[in-house]
Amino acid sequence: MSQFKVLIVEGNTKEENVNFGDAGCVTQSQNFKKHLRKIEPNSEIDIVEPIDDNSISKIILSLKKYDGIVLTGSTLRLNEDIKEVKKHIEFAKICFKHEKKIFGACWGLQVTVMAAGGKCRVAPNGPHIGIAHDIQLTEAGKKHKIFSTKPEKFTTPAFNYDEVEIPPKDSILLASDKINKFQALHFYVGKSEIWGLQYHPEIPYDYMIKLIKHRSKGMIEKNVFKNQDEINQHIISVEKAKLELSDDIRTTELKNWLNHLKN
Repeated sequence: MSQFKVLIVEGNTKEENVNFGDAGCVTQSQNFKKHLRKIEPNSEIDIVEPIDDNSISKIILSLKKYDGIVLTGSTLRLNEDIKEVKKHIEFAKICFKHEKKIFGACWGLQVTVMAAGGKCRVAPNGPHIGIAHDIQLTEAGKKHKIFSTKPEKFTTPAFNYDEVEIPPKDSILLASDKINKFQALHFYVGKSEIWGLQYHPEIPYDYMIKLIKHRSKGMIEKNVFKNQDEINQHIISVEKAKLELSDDIRTTELKNWLNHLKN
């Protein structure tokens, strides 16, 4: 394969992407694009927004040309009965009709699970705020290509309030932690193969810290944290983890997925 052709599915609304900009962060799709280009500089990357009907109508006719599809994170919630969520699920179902290799991060995993007949819920054990500690690979995960060269236990950037409750039929559980059982899944649906992660190998801790600071007031109001001092202490723990995680280890799953596109 001389050049990768990858489609990135932006998870957030245009309005929410303004909030990311206010936090000093690029959009989820642009962040993914930056990371994929760093790994494969010659890759051809397009971005689609399922919420934008014009964007979707243009891309559907050319879906066949892509070697892989990436579904990014989002602040949307699968338990919300709104058109934006429905459009994401419907677009995932369209992708399943094509022989595609799909990579889903966080919301991206949840969308593919829902589109494949699984179920998601608000995580009963609470959220990950910028970080997920001690994710443990299963025996299947230790042998899976997505985790080639990855430590069997690792801490990584993550930001989620929801989780997979019931995975699609014949899914393979690859990793878990004490908050989310389904931290990584491998499954097939239609003509597509999905590698899905509940965490964010594509997002640096610096990005997560900016989001935590920007969302501090809302998280206190939602009782995620008691006060600003508690948030500050949490940020210190994330900064400590940042010193212990190289970009090379953090992005292992992305590199392995891109290598998978060659097969």
